[in-house]
Amino acid sequence: MNSNGPSRNVNPSHNAEPASTLTASRPSARCFRGRWLEVRSGQGSMSVIPSTAYRSPERSADQDWRRFLLASVLGLLCLSGCGDSNDDPAAAPNASPQALPDNRSPDEVAPVDLTTVEALARSGNFVQADQAVRSLMIRQPDDPAVWELAGDIAVAKQDTNAAIDRYQTAADQSRSPALKLLDKLGRQWMNAGRPFESVRLLERIVTTYPDDLATRRDLAGLLSALALQRRAAEQLRYLVQHGQAGVDELVVLTDLSRPQTDPEICNYALKHAPQDPRPLYSLARKAAYEDKWTDALDGLRKVWEFDPKFVEASAFYGRALVQLHGPNQEHDEALQTWLQSLPPTIEQHPQYWVAAGLWAEKQTQPSMAASAFARAVALDENDGEALNHLAINLAQIGFGEASQSVAKRAALVAQLRAAVDSFFFWRNRSQRAAVEVAKAMSALGRPWEAASWARLAVAMPEDPDLSARDVFDQIRSRMDGRTPWQEPAELVSDKVPLSDLPDLVWNTDGEAATSEAVGQESQIRFMDQAAERGLRHVCAIAPPADGEAGLWIYQSGAGGAGVIDMDLDGWPDFYLSACDGTPQQTNSSTNRLFRNLDGRFRDCTDDSGTSDLGFTQGIAVGDINSDGFPDLYVANFGRNQLLQNNGDGTFTDVTNPQDPDAGRWTTSVAIADIDGDALADLFDANYVGGDDVLTRQCFGDELDVHRSCGPLVFPAEPDQVHQGQPDGGFVDRTDRWLGADGSSAGRGLGLVVGDLAPQPGMEVYVANDMSANHFWAPTAERRSASEGRDFQLVEQGAARGLAFNERSLAQASMGIAANDADGDGDLDFLVTHFTDEYNTLYVQIAPGLWADRTTGFALARPTEPMLAYGTQWLDADGDGNLELLVANGNVDDFSHNGHAYRMPMQMFARRGDGRFVPLKADGLGDYFVSQRLGRALVTVDADCDGRTDALVTHLFDPVSLLINQTPPAPDHVRTTFQVVGTRSHRDAIGTTVELTRGGQTVTRQLTAGDGYQCSQQRRLIFDLLATDGPASVTVTWPDGSRERLAGVKAGGDYLVIQGESEPHRWVLRR
Repeated sequence: MNSNGPSRNVNPSHNAEPASTLTASRPSARCFRGRWLEVRSGQGSMSVIPSTAYRSPERSADQDWRRFLLASVLGLLCLSGCGDSNDDPAAAPNASPQALPDNRSPDEVAPVDLTTVEALARSGNFVQADQAVRSLMIRQPDDPAVWELAGDIAVAKQDTNAAIDRYQTAADQSRSPALKLLDKLGRQWMNAGRPFESVRLLERIVTTYPDDLATRRDLAGLLSALALQRRAAEQLRYLVQHGQAGVDELVVLTDLSRPQTDPEICNYALKHAPQDPRPLYSLARKAAYEDKWTDALDGLRKVWEFDPKFVEASAFYGRALVQLHGPNQEHDEALQTWLQSLPPTIEQHPQYWVAAGLWAEKQTQPSMAASAFARAVALDENDGEALNHLAINLAQIGFGEASQSVAKRAALVAQLRAAVDSFFFWRNRSQRAAVEVAKAMSALGRPWEAASWARLAVAMPEDPDLSARDVFDQIRSRMDGRTPWQEPAELVSDKVPLSDLPDLVWNTDGEAATSEAVGQESQIRFMDQAAERGLRHVCAIAPPADGEAGLWIYQSGAGGAGVIDMDLDGWPDFYLSACDGTPQQTNSSTNRLFRNLDGRFRDCTDDSGTSDLGFTQGIAVGDINSDGFPDLYVANFGRNQLLQNNGDGTFTDVTNPQDPDAGRWTTSVAIADIDGDALADLFDANYVGGDDVLTRQCFGDELDVHRSCGPLVFPAEPDQVHQGQPDGGFVDRTDRWLGADGSSAGRGLGLVVGDLAPQPGMEVYVANDMSANHFWAPTAERRSASEGRDFQLVEQGAARGLAFNERSLAQASMGIAANDADGDGDLDFLVTHFTDEYNTLYVQIAPGLWADRTTGFALARPTEPMLAYGTQWLDADGDGNLELLVANGNVDDFSHNGHAYRMPMQMFARRGDGRFVPLKADGLGDYFVSQRLGRALVTVDADCDGRTDALVTHLFDPVSLLINQTPPAPDHVRTTFQVVGTRSHRDAIGTTVELTRGGQTVTRQLTAGDGYQCSQQRRLIFDLLATDGPASVTVTWPDGSRERLAGVKAGGDYLVIQGESEPHRWVLRR
C-alpha cells in the first residue's frame, strides 16, 4: 500500500538518518531498477558512462562495448570531440593553421603512405589527413587498412556517414574482420542513430568471435535496451553458465516479458535517423507493458508497416489490435490485414499465441484459448501471463489436473517476481530478497540462475538472511557439468493434453464492444450528514513532520470501521478506530463506540467499556459466544483485542493476555465459523514485520525528505487463524490449518470469508499488497472439524484465478467487494489497487473459477489513475442493478512525481450492455467533488429508511456518513433478510439466499471480513420488479442444508432462523 523504497539507517538505534536515497516509485517495468545504461550529463552534450558491472577485466576501456554502446550514441568516443556531423573543416575543434584546406587535386598531392597519413591524423591535421587518405583509397582500393584509417579520420571530422561507409568497406574487404574494426563500425552505427544496425553487427561479431564474453554481454545489453530481451536470452544464458553474469544480466533473465526499453537510445535514434521507425517498437513495448495499448498501437503500426517481417513488432501489433478490438471497423480491417501478412516465423514468438488466446477468450471459446496459451507456454514456460490464462481455460474445459500443475508454476513465477521487486526496492542490496529469488529459481527448476543468485546473495551487504550460505551450498551441491538450464521435471507444457485441444481459427466476426464510456448522469445522490447527526470522529494519527506528508508506513492505511447493532434495537451503531500512538504499545487515543438513537449518534465509549488504546487497524463484528449479542474483534499493530458484548450495553475484554504473537501487525480481521464446528473462529490478515518497520525512513530520487516506505522493504508476515473452543476460548491453529511452510506470508490488507466456492465448506480470500492474493479453501478430505478429522486449508489463489490480474501480475491489493456483479447468480470480487494499477474485477466464469474481466466491464481505464482502499457493492437507487463505490486517496504525498495525494471517491453504475460507467461527481453530491484520503468503507442503512447509506473513514478528515437521498425506483421493491444459524454457527456466515419473483432470480450471500479493515451491516438486500405473485425463497445454510421459506412477501424485512420454514417479519424501517 506504499510506494517508496528503503534507505539505510547508519545509526544502530534506527533513528532514520539516511545513508542513501531511494526511489519514490514502485519497482516494475515502469521504473526498471538496475538499468543497463547509465546516462549522465557531459560538457556540451549528453554523454553515457558505462556501468561498472559491464566492464570486463580482459578488455581495455577503448574496446569496452558498453562504453561504445551509448557513448557512440552521442559521439563521446569521437577522436576530436562531440558535435553534429559536419563536413566543414572549420568545424574540427583541433583545426590549426597547418590544417587549412589544400585545394590541390589528389593527383597533384605528393604520394603518401599509410604511416604519413597516420602521422597527420595524430598531429590533428585532419583535413590534410583526409586528402591524403583519399589518395591512398584511389591507389590502394583493396587495402582494408587504408579504408579503416579513412574511417578513423572521418570520425575525427565528425562525418558519421563517411565513417560508416569506410569501415564497412574495410570489413567487406577483409576475410576475417578484426574485432577492433567491427567495434568501430558498430560505434558509428550507434552514433548515426541506427541501433538495430549495431545489433546486426554485434551478432556478426559474436558469430565470428564466439569466445568473446564482453561482446556477448554487450549484445545482450543492446538487445535489452531495445526491448528485445528474448533475443538477448541466448547471450545471457551463455554468460551465466560461464560465470560472467552480473546483477543486471541476472535481473533481465528473471522475466523476459518485462521490457528494458532505454528511452535515451530510442529517442536519439528517432531524432537522428527518422527514416527508420523501429525504435518506436521499443518505446511501444514499454507502453504495452504498462497496459497502455492505445498509446502503443500507433508506434507498433508504423514499425509493422515499415518492416512486416520484424517478428516481435508484428506479434505485439497483433496483440494491440486484439486488446483494443471492438465494433470499430478500422480495427476490424487492421486485424484482417495483419492476419494476411504474418511473417513466416511468427508462430515462434509467444506473444502471437497470447494474442490468439486472448482473441479466443473474447469469442468465449475456452478450448481454443487453452490451445493457444499452451503453445505460448511451450515457447516460454516462465511467461506468467500465458501460464495464468492457460490454467483458467484448462479448468474451464474440465482439465483440472493439468490446470493445477500450470497454476502452481504460475504461482512460483509470481513469487519470483515479488522477490525481484523486493530486491529492486533495496537498490539491489538486499541479501534476504536475493535468497528469495534463488529459492524461487530453484523451485522453478532453473538451477544455473538459482546458483548465481545464491552466490550473489552471499555478498549482499544489507537486509541480512542468515541462511544465505546454506542456500548457496544446497543449490550448488545438486549441480554438475551435466546440469541442464531448465530441469525437465518442472516443466508443465508436457502435462497439457494439446492433442485434445482444437487448432487455432481466427474468427473475426461478432466480437462484442469493449470501449469505455465516462461521465454518466443519474438520479443517485448522497449527502454527508455525519456532523449534524452527532457522528464526530477522526481516525487520529500522530502528526507528520511535514504537514500531511511524511507518513510512516504504519500510519498510511489507518481508519478501521465496524457496524454493530450493540443493543439489538435495529438501529446500526458504529465502532471507529484511532492510532495516534506507537505501534505495539497502548498509548493511542481510544477507539470510539457511537450508539445510534433514532438516526442520531451518541458517543458511549466510556460507559460501554470498549476503550482500546492499542494501535488499531481493522474491526470485525460477530457473535463469538453465540449468545445473540454481537461482539468486537479489534485488529492492532500489537496485541489484538477481543471485546465480548454483555448484552446490557457494556463489553468485557476477553483478550488472551498470554498471546505469544502480540507484536504482529494485523490489518483486517474476521469472525466466522471456518472449520464448520458451529463455533466462531478468528482470522487475522497480517501485513509486514522486521526489526526496523517502526524506524525505517525512505527517500525518493527526486525528494530529500522522508515519504512512506513501500511494503517490499519489509518481510511479509504470515496470516493467523484461531479456532473457537467450547469453553469460549480460542487456540492458534495457524500451523495446522494454514501450514507451517510460510506460504501464508503475503502482506495481507483486505479480507473476505464465506462459502465462496461451490464445494462445501468456508473459504477465505485475502488481498495481499504487492504479493499474490491468497484463496484458502478446505481440502476435500478435511472439510469440517466436526467430522472428527484434522481440518486443513490449502492455498488455491492461482488455481482459482484470483491471485493475479490477467497479465499474471501480483498487484498492490487492498480492499475487496464481494457480490454478484454481473447478475448471473454467483459471487464476483472487485479488488482495489495502487495508482497506475486498475482495480480488478474477478468474474466467476465457472463454478469456483474466476478470471480478470476488468477491461470487458470498462472498469480499467477510469480506476487506473486512482489509489483505492475500501470498496463495496450496493444498489443505491433500488433498481436491481448493483453500483460500485470506491474510496480513494494516496499513501503519502508523492505530488512531486505527478501523483495526486488527495483523491475523490468514485461511483460506477452498470449500463444496459453490462459495462460499468463512472457517475458524474457533481451529480452525486458535494462529498464526491471533494478530495480526500479515503480508507475504510462500509454500507449501512444508518437512518433505517430502507435505502443503503455508506460510511467512509479518512486520514486527517472526520469520518463521513453518506446518507442516501436517491428517489426509490418506482417499479422495484426492496426485501431484506437477516439470518440466524442454529445447527450452524449463529452468525451463519456463508449463508446464501435465492429469491425468485416474476421470472427474476437474485442470489445474495452473507460474508464476513467485508474488505478493507471493516465490518458492514449484516443483512441481505434484494431489489426486484414490483410484479404480482408470491416470492420463492431458498436458503442454503453454511452446513449445506437447504430450506424453502413460506410466506415471504416482496417489500418486507425478515428474520430467518435455521430450521424454521416460516420467516419472522419485523419492522426495521421508519
